Amino acid sequence: MFRRVAAALVLAVTGAAVLALSTRDGQAPSAAAPAPVAAPASVAAPSGADVHYAQMMADHHGQAVRMSRALLAKPGVPERIRLIADFIAHDQQREIDETNAWLAAWNAPPARAAGAMPGMLSEAQLGSLDRAGTGEATGLFLRLMIDHHEGAIDMSRTLLAGGGTNVYIHGLAKHVINEQTAEIDSMRSLLAA
Repeated sequence: MFRRVAAALVLAVTGAAVLALSTRDGQAPSAAAPAPVAAPASVAAPSGADVHYAQMMADHHGQAVRMSRALLAKPGVPERIRLIADFIAHDQQREIDETNAWLAAWNAPPARAAGAMPGMLSEAQLGSLDRAGTGEATGLFLRLMIDHHEGAIDMSRTLLAGGGTNVYIHGLAKHVINEQTAEIDSMRSLLAA
């Protein structure tokens, strides 16, 4: 079933790409022009680099969710910081679930506690965030999450520079770079304020 869902996702993405390519200057194709016909999509199995990235990113996101929930459990977190933590907790949990479903669709092992990854925090750092009072925790959360996001961006750039070929995983890596860069910018402005 998961393979069928993955194949349907690839077909949907392929169809959207064909539609986008069929437009000229941002306008829809004319009614007189025949609709483009998409070639049958074949879905190649992901490479080892694709699977490894997916497993690592699910673990990496898991730590960001844990950090965000730790901050959200504290009373009186300033609204803008609470909104960022809430967004990270929900968005990255969604990505974990989707990535684990992708892994299952390809009969690959789920995310597992991998070794050192860029940006991953030590248990001591996580413990200090857990123990900190709200005032100290907000700044600590922002600084630690910036480092954490920079690690995820580094991992994503490494994959795009030479590893893996899977469309879903490449899309995920690009999404991580774009979204987490924007979040870093927002968190840096909050720290500066």
